[in-house]
Amino acid sequence: MLNPQYVVGFVDGEGCFSISISQKRFRVPEVRLKFEIEVREDDEPILREIQKLLGCGAIYRLEYERYQKWRPHVKYQVGSFKDIQEKIIPFFTKYPLQAKKRQQFKLFVAVAEMIKSKQHLTLDGINKILLMRARSKEQQKDSLDALDRHVQWGAE
Repeated sequence: MLNPQYVVGFVDGEGCFSISISQKRFRVPEVRLKFEIEVREDDEPILREIQKLLGCGAIYRLEYERYQKWRPHVKYQVGSFKDIQEKIIPFFTKYPLQAKKRQQFKLFVAVAEMIKSKQHLTLDGINKILLMRARSKEQQKDSLDALDRHVQWGAE
């Protein structure tokens, strides 16, 4: 079994706390949370160990055929809100991230709380999430847009 602190360091470097807002016609946009780690296929065993430790998620194989020099990748992904709420958030709360991703995780948790309380189902809630995004981007100006790389925003 992996040391939880090792997993925290690995996620600080390779993980992604994704918040996406999809624009659907005639209804409030949909907010989704995902936790992801993508690595080259030769690192798949470590993803399997992380999956085992966290007790949730799936691993997908990714082919980048259009990029001839790229090797295939694998992605560990947790998209179930229940798993995010009951496993991912408690794990990274108990074992805090140490780098820039800590701030991104706080935003991820705040949006999860909004989803839990159904605030994301209103236009006011969506606007609040977008305002949180703007404030976070302003705070991260000096970090070469690290927030945009690791907390994904936008329409699906």
